[in-house]
Amino acid sequence: MPPRSRLYSIEPIGIGTPQTESLTSYISRLAVAHSVRVRDLVIGELLAHIRPPHRADGRHTNLPTAFWRSETRALNGTRSLARRMVHGLEEETGRRDLRFLTLLTWSEVLSVHQLQKTTRAWCPGCFQDWRDRGQAIYDPLLWTLAPVTVCARHKRPLRTICPFPECRRPSPWLGLGYRSRPGHCAHCGGWLGSPGAETGTPEEKLVIEDAVRSHAWIFDALGELIAAAPSMPRRPQREDVLRGIEAAFRLAASHKVTIYRGSSTRHLGLASGTVLMWRLGGTSPSLWSLLVVCSQIGISPLQLVRGEIDENDTDAAARKVPADIPLERPPIQRTRKDPVAIGHALESVLAINELPPPSIRLVADRLGQTPANLHYYFPELCRAIASRHRSFLEAQSARFRTRLSERVRDAAIALTNRGLYPSASHIADLLGDRNVMRSHTAQAARREVLGELGWQHDRAAGVADDLLTVLATAGQGAAKFQTSSLQPINRGSGSPTAALACGPKP
Repeated sequence: MPPRSRLYSIEPIGIGTPQTESLTSYISRLAVAHSVRVRDLVIGELLAHIRPPHRADGRHTNLPTAFWRSETRALNGTRSLARRMVHGLEEETGRRDLRFLTLLTWSEVLSVHQLQKTTRAWCPGCFQDWRDRGQAIYDPLLWTLAPVTVCARHKRPLRTICPFPECRRPSPWLGLGYRSRPGHCAHCGGWLGSPGAETGTPEEKLVIEDAVRSHAWIFDALGELIAAAPSMPRRPQREDVLRGIEAAFRLAASHKVTIYRGSSTRHLGLASGTVLMWRLGGTSPSLWSLLVVCSQIGISPLQLVRGEIDENDTDAAARKVPADIPLERPPIQRTRKDPVAIGHALESVLAINELPPPSIRLVADRLGQTPANLHYYFPELCRAIASRHRSFLEAQSARFRTRLSERVRDAAIALTNRGLYPSASHIADLLGDRNVMRSHTAQAARREVLGELGWQHDRAAGVADDLLTVLATAGQGAAKFQTSSLQPINRGSGSPTAALACGPKP
């Protein structure tokens, strides 16, 4: 009989195919399977795996908010946050294939620069097709990549803004609220699927058609990269991609395609110094740069990062993107500003007693602006909004610390009344939260109540008790350890009572 897992071991979608599911999508579906909010699942079960213990404290009650605001896209990427989340999820679900829902396989060869989108993107047509067929709704890993801006299948741009007029907000890759479900807006809960074709002028439709033609190659090339991850005998290393770049230069020379000299380099959108740094191993190419170079030479990014290029391949040039289709980075989107309307909107935010008070970042999202623009044009209003938001968070943090201290005190008193020493592991068991005693606030409350209850312990016992807490939290059999040097002080009612063995419940 296989070992039991704490969370459902639901199967990821599409591993080994270009339509591989993203890790954030898997977490959302896991929350739905357990009938809980994504927030509750992450904070209750997963946050301890991705944050060091000293950060799990009442002083950081806004930590989950900061996590959702700035770090959810990194869960699908190549950094340590994705690695820790994969480790935690595999430990909780019993699965061993969740790393393929991220880009961890390519962490040594792909630069994080221009790798992933900052906010969620989706194809309304794909969502609608999956719902009509009764299939699972999810976000493919391919949609998270910055170069993928068009769905080649439905020939329409990926959406990044909720289509409902009362919302019109971007969503994080991992939604926070109870409305957050696969295929729905993380803020208003509206369904994001749509069967209709794109509307617009003939000129706009022509632009979309050109984008679709170039993105058909991008979609296939990056889909091949994602699909190949499970079959890789080992993770590609930096030396592999450097060897591939050198082979690509030689292949380009044989095809009379110059990619590292002056104007030809600028023609590819690359600086000659950038290419030199690649060759010297100083930096790694961004994903966009790899796509541009590969399209011009006529090879796939998978061949390049694996260092598997056949320099005798005379047909490579035939596979490049057609010359009439430019493969360029999307232009930087400039935010339109209406100072009068924005000023009135900020004043209304201060006039309305909204709870909780919104942060500047949230206000900027609502107005379709950037926080930097608001701070530049309206510094006084922004300071007032930020001050009110900060005061609310400080008051909320103080209330949290007070409630936590009271819970720890009540647990310690209850254990003492039962004749048990109120160790950190005993208190965590009684409160039903294995991570509660990681908090500095909880530890301080426990030390205080130990003195009030008349407990004393020597330094060695304190070290042993800390060891028990760590082992109990990690689930590594702390019950094997006992400490007999802890004794209650005589409270004046007779001789001291016998020493009490401490340790987690059996």
